[in-house]
Amino acid sequence: MVLPHQQIDFDSLGKQQRAALENPWRNVGSALDTRAQSQPDRIGWMYPDANDEWKSLTWKEFRDTMHIVASGFLSYGIEPGSVVAICANTSIRWVLSDFAVNSIAAVTCAIYPNTHISEVEFIVSDSGSTSLVVENTTLLERMIASPEVNDALAHIVLLNGDPGEKYGSDQRIVTWEQILEAGKAFHGEHPERVRELIDSTNSDSLASIIYTSGTTGRPKGVELTHGNWIYEGTAWGSNYTLQEDDLHFIWLPLTHVFGKSMLLVNIFCGTTTALDGRVPKIVENLGIIKPTLMCGVPRIFEKVRAGTQAIAKPGTPKAGIISWAMKVGEKSFPYRSSGKPMPRALNAQYKLADKLVFSTIRKTLGGNIRQLVSGSARLDPDLQRWFFNLGIKLVEGYGVTETAAVTTYNRPWEFKMGTVGKVAPGTQMKIANDGEILIRGGGVMRAYHNDPELTEEMTRGGWFHTGDVGSIDDEGYVRITDRIKDVMKSSNGKFISPAAVEGVLTSSSPAIAQAVAIGEGRKYVSALIALDEEWVEKWASLNGLKLSYAKALKSPELRETIQSEIDTANQNLSRWEQVKKFEFLPGEMTADEGTATPTAKVKRRVVMDRYADLVEKMYEGAELWGPANPNYV
Repeated sequence: MVLPHQQIDFDSLGKQQRAALENPWRNVGSALDTRAQSQPDRIGWMYPDANDEWKSLTWKEFRDTMHIVASGFLSYGIEPGSVVAICANTSIRWVLSDFAVNSIAAVTCAIYPNTHISEVEFIVSDSGSTSLVVENTTLLERMIASPEVNDALAHIVLLNGDPGEKYGSDQRIVTWEQILEAGKAFHGEHPERVRELIDSTNSDSLASIIYTSGTTGRPKGVELTHGNWIYEGTAWGSNYTLQEDDLHFIWLPLTHVFGKSMLLVNIFCGTTTALDGRVPKIVENLGIIKPTLMCGVPRIFEKVRAGTQAIAKPGTPKAGIISWAMKVGEKSFPYRSSGKPMPRALNAQYKLADKLVFSTIRKTLGGNIRQLVSGSARLDPDLQRWFFNLGIKLVEGYGVTETAAVTTYNRPWEFKMGTVGKVAPGTQMKIANDGEILIRGGGVMRAYHNDPELTEEMTRGGWFHTGDVGSIDDEGYVRITDRIKDVMKSSNGKFISPAAVEGVLTSSSPAIAQAVAIGEGRKYVSALIALDEEWVEKWASLNGLKLSYAKALKSPELRETIQSEIDTANQNLSRWEQVKKFEFLPGEMTADEGTATPTAKVKRRVVMDRYADLVEKMYEGAELWGPANPNYV
């Protein structure tokens, strides 16, 4: 049954898009079958083996292997309708497990490997997970050390490694190799069982429970159906998002909703997917597989820019060439962004800059990148412009877990900087009176798991209420301003977007890795700053200082340098938004220490509570600020 907030606007679709969205796929298993049957021998998947050598699977090989894994799950007692938690990093085995679970009419519950154990306990209990697919023995030990988790599990599949003596007697634990062996035997005896279960699954069937990051409060379980995933794949696939000859490198956590949505787009388009979730391997992998597409979070792209800016010592000829090339790129922007020919002299300069600098930077990304896609957090337009000047299109999209990730997207040939693009085909979006973005469409969740009251509240009136503030321009491009709950109001009555302030700080300075803007009820804006450790090390070396990171934070010279960086950033902010004071945090905010979500979103309230002493330090003597003070905001 299609719920009011899931209605697809078919009247707005062209003939080709309508045909795609009215496709015969009932579930993710049938979607994969369609591709495997139409292009059985074409490479669909790439992955590194245990020796870090990249291997490939055709569409048919992947589909057949997935059926064996599904048969293995059935043979070990994982039943249709059961909930299977997957706690592992992005890999080919993650994808095979996920698709196998869905193909036996069971439900996947994704858990980030670095999720705090207290949240794991809540997720396992709330979701009703009775089976666990886990990365390795290290994570296995962490999971079953919790009585709440251990007691809930009837089956455990170990993706990598062997349980050994410590866990070898636990009859619940099976290795990946044992699953494949059992699957082949089960499939031989019951060759049609997986097919029967795929055919019994319809678009309304629950496929995934994905828990929100929880920047505020306890995570909420989002129920996404097979229909949600099929919509994502067909809507964006029919929108020429990707091409058959694209190679899409995915390193982002597949635990995040964005990962699976892109897998369905890849299946619809016939795009090859290369998988490896090891972040330290990103640069190396780019050089090996040379993808045409990679998705990431703004911080990754900011690191690319910061690395380029720090590649040469200031004052050297190399630094001068890079600086000259960047200025040429900026001069070229008005022409290249509007499709107009550059003046002859500028065109010659750009070609030289491309040869000497831009092409070298592109090679670090593999040399074949057709587009980079940024999501999860606000992308600074200046960063987007910087990449464009290099000849790389960095586009932005928008979505939330409750809308199956990708709700809007900037297609590379019609992107508008500073926006998150246009809505998915068949999806409707409108702006409420208070500026909140409301969404209706095929990607919107079925419900919040075990929470009918919250479901009713968030889907009232037949629209999903995102909690995000934004606008839609005359051409249909969407801009995201902030979260409704995060907008600050100073004691002087000024409304301030902390995300906007934080974005300007991090984009203006390669030194600033993260920032938390503060100003609610205060007379001026302040910020807690987390510095990039690599940048600090290089700064100390260039200045002839032998300082550890911790000691550098106490250095007057470093504070003076960062003050200069903030002064530069303030030039891009309105007077009432400008950061007047700042304090350093001891390190970057991470999920491990509880100050960020697994998707690197900062938990602002947690940070402010944990570092309340630093916050108050920035407002000592604030009574001196007022209309009589010339520096009053």
